[in-house]
Amino acid sequence: MKLYNKIFLVLIFFISLSNAKAQDYKFSQFYNSPLNLNPALTGKINSLYRFVANYRVQYLPVQSPSPYNTLSASADFGILRDKLKGDIFGVGLVFTNDRQTAIRSNSMMASVAYNKSLGKDKNHFLGVGMQIGFLQRHLDYGNLVFASQFDSINFRFDLTRPNGEAFASGKYIKPNLNIGLFWTSNFTKSIGAYAGLSIFNIIKPKDTFFKENNERALRYNVQAGMFIDVKQICLISPNGMYMYQAKAQQWIAGSSFSFNLSGKKEPYRTAVSAGIWYDGNGAVIASTGVSFTGVQVGLSYDATVKKDLAKAVKSFGAFEVSIIYTGKALEKKKSYSPLLCPKF
Repeated sequence: MKLYNKIFLVLIFFISLSNAKAQDYKFSQFYNSPLNLNPALTGKINSLYRFVANYRVQYLPVQSPSPYNTLSASADFGILRDKLKGDIFGVGLVFTNDRQTAIRSNSMMASVAYNKSLGKDKNHFLGVGMQIGFLQRHLDYGNLVFASQFDSINFRFDLTRPNGEAFASGKYIKPNLNIGLFWTSNFTKSIGAYAGLSIFNIIKPKDTFFKENNERALRYNVQAGMFIDVKQICLISPNGMYMYQAKAQQWIAGSSFSFNLSGKKEPYRTAVSAGIWYDGNGAVIASTGVSFTGVQVGLSYDATVKKDLAKAVKSFGAFEVSIIYTGKALEKKKSYSPLLCPKF
């Protein structure tokens, strides 16, 4: 990496540590990361179990060899269905590893939810969920250089020099709590809708490597969308999300289009999909995917279109991949699920 790039990154890093509250990770494929979207989605599936993996890498040319990247894996189960008469009790676990150049974060959360079925045909649900666990963060000093290590004579950084920084600790572990509320309805056989609210960092864990008592800010996430099935040929799924944390805002809105390849007996069991979204921070998100025998794979790319940001990151946005494996459907009449959308 060129010297001026190193200096620029170090300045940005310490400005963010000293003057701003830390912000959580994000996935552009928010609809394919259910337990990171809303705790109330735990176990909200038409099967006994679901396994999900998500990976995101961004700003690779600027941040190489340590780009921003996020890895998440989760497992959730819908249990006690024979005793709950249409209701769903969900339990699950979600792990996330997030790397922002020199800051490494790990989160492990146990998740529970209860979704109450409503209506004569039990086509409407209202769910509440909670996640409890811990947040662990540490500094990777190998990816940092400091002003005190700059050799002005040879115009280079000398990493053998002391950094002169007063870190209280290079790592910490704090408890955390998230909550969520979610509503879904199937109005007809071909039209459905959903909406949810989730709040993260309820405990406001202390979040600083210095002596100051900086708290991790609450993150509010609102999500909503629809399903429109056109004669079991094409499933149109418009959706959107809004996040707010520490005065930072983000919204994403768009739609996916899934095409049925498995006939009307098992609609959308095998399907291909394409979609497009717009990120209010200045990116167009294009996605594609395939679904077959319980496996769903999605790929997406965030193309930075905001001129100043595109120049800063050398026009490189972010890649994401998601993989979801869901067990055999419990009710065949409700067996299909929209590709690249939460499996309600």
